Parts: sequence; structure tokens; C-alpha cells
Amino acid sequence: MIRAVLRKELAVLWASPLPYVVGALFNAVTGLLFIDQLRGREQALLQPLFPLAGFLLLVAVPVLAMRSLADERRTGSLDLLLAVSVPARSLVVGKWLAAWLVSMAVAAPTAVFAALVFRFGAPDSGPLTSGFLGLVLLAGAVAALGVLASSLTSSQPVAAMVAVFAVLVLWFAGAGPDAGSAGLGGALAHFSLSERLRSFSGGAVDTGDVAFFVCLAAGGLVVAAAAVRPPRGLLRAAGVALLLVAVVGADVAADRSRRVVDLTANDSLSLTAETKQVVGQVRQRTV
Repeated sequence: MIRAVLRKELAVLWASPLPYVVGALFNAVTGLLFIDQLRGREQALLQPLFPLAGFLLLVAVPVLAMRSLADERRTGSLDLLLAVSVPARSLVVGKWLAAWLVSMAVAAPTAVFAALVFRFGAPDSGPLTSGFLGLVLLAGAVAALGVLASSLTSSQPVAAMVAVFAVLVLWFAGAGPDAGSAGLGGALAHFSLSERLRSFSGGAVDTGDVAFFVCLAAGGLVVAAAAVRPPRGLLRAAGVALLLVAVVGADVAADRSRRVVDLTANDSLSLTAETKQVVGQVRQRTV
């Protein structure tokens, strides 16, 4: 059933001008901003590409996902699908996969920018792998939130705006002056999408960040699957509460499962054996 929903949704999306317009704008703006970063740094670096592409995905992905369930609700076909025993979870997962895959297709030309950097320079290849992995995970989480917003309304523009504002709040959650403290700013920084993407851009794969993106996407899909069923008012309130619980659970899972895989050349983000030895000696003395 998920495969049937996915095929139908992909056909509808690619039959519309939306992916082509979004893709053209996304890659044009990404290319201009990336070139500006390279000129300012005067170095052939890949690291600036991924935060730029990630930020633009916050707008592109919700636009691609806005019609998924909102259009079905507007035309009345959502009730028909549920009446013929199409499981809500299959419907939501199929539409999420379509939005995610189209988002990745839209962002795929950014690989050309990376290829140009390798053509005219010799950057570290580690951030290339980890950076694109981070973009894939980010797009999946944002697509899930976009499908969730689409499940709560019959208006596509409203769904897009709700999702965009939601992910922007998460993106800038750790931008406050007290982000590094133990207060509210420090707590919000744990949910910052930009901070979660930062390690990927630098060439490190943090399993805590991977767990966060996966749990955030799963939480959004669970709430979206619940939101397509009546009664709407009570379900929406419960859905928001469930999403908050899912995000908090994702953060806890991220902290408890944290392992860092350094993909940079010469393990430049990892502690050397000498440093680890010194740290071990300091801990023994403090104990």
C-alpha cells in the first residue's frame, strides 16, 4: 500500500511545475551564496555548502510537502481513501517518502558545486560524505513536519507557512546569547537543527544527531497519521503534545547514544593518543 501511495504521489508531483521551480530557485540561490562564501574565504572548502543548502531546504521541503494531505482534505478524497480502508499510516508514510525523495532530487545538483571545488582545489573529502548525509537526514525530518502541517489543514499555503515557521524556530533555537548556558537557551540549543547539522558539515557523523533527526521524523509521522482521523480538534491538540514528547525523547536518545565518527583526513576532529593520555592522567589526579 505504501508503494502504491508513493508511486501516485511521485507522479502527481513531477507532473506539476512545483519541483522544477523550487529546484531552479534552490540551486541558483545555493550556488550564488556558496560562490560568495568561497570568494570571502579564498579557500576551496566544502564546509560552507551544507549549512547554506540546509537552510534553504527549510523553505523548499515544506513547499514540496504542502499539498500531500491538505489537497486530499480539500478535495474530499481523504475521506474516500480512509473509507476504502487505506491505512492512515500507509498514506502518511507514502506521501512523506515522496516529498523526501523529490526534495533529494531537487537538492542533488548541489553535488556539481562540490565537484567544481574538487576540480579547482584539493579539499578534505570527509565533509562531502558527512555533509550530504546530514542534508538527507535534515530533509527527511523537515518533510515529516511538512506532512504533519499538511495533515492539519485543507489549505496548502497555510500548511507551507506553518511548517516553514516551525522549522525556522527549530533552526534558530540555539542562536540566543545564553545558548551555551544551563538555562532556557541551553535547553533550546539541544533542539537546534542548525547545531545538529554543524557536525555533519565539519566531517563528523554524530550518532546522537542521527538519532535526533530520525526520532523527529518518526514523531512527526506518528502525529500526522493520528491527525487524519476524526475528531479533529481533540486529535490535533493531542498530536501537538505527542510531537513535543517525541522531540524531547529524540533529544534524550541523542544524548544517550552519542558516538562520533570522524571522516576527516588524518582524523583532525579526534583527540590524539597523547591528548587522551593527558586527559586520563588529569582525571586520575582529580579523583
